[in-house]
Amino acid sequence: MKNVVIIACLLFGAFLVAVLCGADQAFAGRVGISAVFFFTALGHFAKPEEMMHMLPAGVPQRRLVILVSGILELVLATAVLISACFRSAGLAICAFLVLATPLNIYSAIHRVQFGGHSSGPWYLAIRLPLQVLLFVWTYWFTLR
Repeated sequence: MKNVVIIACLLFGAFLVAVLCGADQAFAGRVGISAVFFFTALGHFAKPEEMMHMLPAGVPQRRLVILVSGILELVLATAVLISACFRSAGLAICAFLVLATPLNIYSAIHRVQFGGHSSGPWYLAIRLPLQVLLFVWTYWFTLR
């Protein structure tokens, strides 16, 4: 549950700081999603064993999948800040969020001991709206 609060604080906090520092709202929105993706990428490297349980056991090379997806999150967190590629990065972030949603559902149903999923299916009442918020935020500030 605390990860949801951290993600929301990063999203809105980074946006607010960027605006207060003189950034236009579009760039500030990208700063917000970048902060979220930098944070979530950290979990891939700091706790890969825990994150591996978010993937069904039949997925081959689960540790490699976790590490590669962490690298992808870092690349996207950086790319969304670069004016030449923020639209492509935004599209990729939206796709990533859609693809990650079934893993969050799987993790909550199986009460994976990582990122609040251990609370069970009720966690989805918080996590799924957060996924939607991140998707809409990314779309709004990168693709519209």
